[in-house]
Amino acid sequence: MRLFITAAVFLLSSCSSQPQTSYYQLPLSEVAASVSSHSLQTLYVEPVQVASYLNGRGLVLQVSDVELVMARQHLWAEALDHQLQRQLRSRLQLLLPQHTAVMQPSADTVKVTVQLDRFHGQEDGYAIASGRFVVSSTNTTESFSIRVPLADDGYPALVSALAQCVQQLSEQISRQLTSEN
Repeated sequence: MRLFITAAVFLLSSCSSQPQTSYYQLPLSEVAASVSSHSLQTLYVEPVQVASYLNGRGLVLQVSDVELVMARQHLWAEALDHQLQRQLRSRLQLLLPQHTAVMQPSADTVKVTVQLDRFHGQEDGYAIASGRFVVSSTNTTESFSIRVPLADDGYPALVSALAQCVQQLSEQISRQLTSEN
């Protein structure tokens, strides 16, 4: 009996010492106020294409020029490509009140395609996002590379800085959309 109690205590204590898993999502931007029925154009954000190493659940940290580490206990709450598509759609709707963001495109809808090569933290205290985007109405590919310093140490600060990268990307896309009008 004594052996059973000792084994049970050991089992319970080993369970409590396991690291806690944390889940993260990009913070939601404010929802746009009612959209005018006089919107000039509908806008559709295509599903975001992310580099294959970003398809995992873990947040990624670049620890050297050639080494990337995927976190095991710091995970995205949902697939990164879904979060990014929703974030871009929401942020572009706020930045471009003359456009109506739609969930499904029609023939005359302006489409935005985004391809991400990098979307991770760097050991030097920065978040980085880089890749390219295309706006269908101009059919011009534009590259971007955005670096945002982390306000603090830790994964919550990394996610906040990555959200700022998405905001800056949204602003760059909106400038291209407004320059064509």
